[in-house]
Amino acid sequence: YDNKHSEMRNKISILCGRMVVQSRWAVTCVCWLLFMLSFIEPPSWCRDASHLFVDGEGYDVNNSNDNTVKEYGDCKTIFDMHGTTADGEENQQLYPSSQAMLLTTHRSKLIELVCVILISLYQACAFADDGFDLSLFFYKGSHKSRKHAVRCLVLVCLVLSDIFDNTTFKPFLRLLILGTFLRAGQSEMWTFLKMIPEIMLPMSLVVFVIAFYAWFGVVIFCDSREGKTAFPNLADGMWTLWICVTTANYPDVMMPAYNENRIVALYFISFMVLCFFYLMNLVLAIACNTYDESIEERKQSRGKLSEKLLSEAYALLDYDSDDSVSRESIMHVSESRV
Repeated sequence: YDNKHSEMRNKISILCGRMVVQSRWAVTCVCWLLFMLSFIEPPSWCRDASHLFVDGEGYDVNNSNDNTVKEYGDCKTIFDMHGTTADGEENQQLYPSSQAMLLTTHRSKLIELVCVILISLYQACAFADDGFDLSLFFYKGSHKSRKHAVRCLVLVCLVLSDIFDNTTFKPFLRLLILGTFLRAGQSEMWTFLKMIPEIMLPMSLVVFVIAFYAWFGVVIFCDSREGKTAFPNLADGMWTLWICVTTANYPDVMMPAYNENRIVALYFISFMVLCFFYLMNLVLAIACNTYDESIEERKQSRGKLSEKLLSEAYALLDYDSDDSVSRESIMHVSESRV
């Protein structure tokens, strides 16, 4: 940024630009801290548990200690509850938390406020780096403007969440603002989004094969033990076969029918050969090829950008347009950096 009519604004812009570059790693650490708060603060779902039905032995959420409620909401009371679990084990912790709730609600809000202030200061420096010009800060169509817009929106939402005491969406907001500082993560997410259209065809084939085999299974296993447990209808049959593709229930899923008639093995074996050994590997191959192509595109893009920036820098230093850089130009650049 360079404003010919304001020397002071230029100096502030240059200073803030250097601060943005040098403090980026620190602000990224602040975003990580803000994100990790979601794992060590009282969860949002249990801060006010008066609407929950809790069947704990000797516990009453509505009669919790006032100091405990003030510090942890109803989370401390709920996490300390012991009773009989669904599988019949007595005197067990009903809501295991691994003692991960290290902060009170007040400390969590205080740390979050400090993090929001630091990120806001970083954004203010980025705004100053663009010469206090909103048209540059939110330059239309640029990747930088989208990141600035997301950060500002998330910061506003976090502040509003504290004002209205609504913490439901805070973990997602914290993850979102962290993602705007992770360049590698953004590249991988963009690669994943580009990969989706490429794998739609093989995945649609997988869905078609699963639907066909599920319909066939509902028909051939009708009124049998296998049909009642695994193929009662088309939807449940498709769900059973999808789990079968992951091998989580194979070969257990076929054993009831296999014990009655061993020819049934052809149904499941043919399905596994077609889906698991062929189509899923096809999806994996397409995903790998798409990822390799994306990596190659990034290398080419960086090479072109480097060449473009180098040409522009050379043109700026070539004041006389004689395809040469004078000693005075180089000395001027060195002095300005100092």
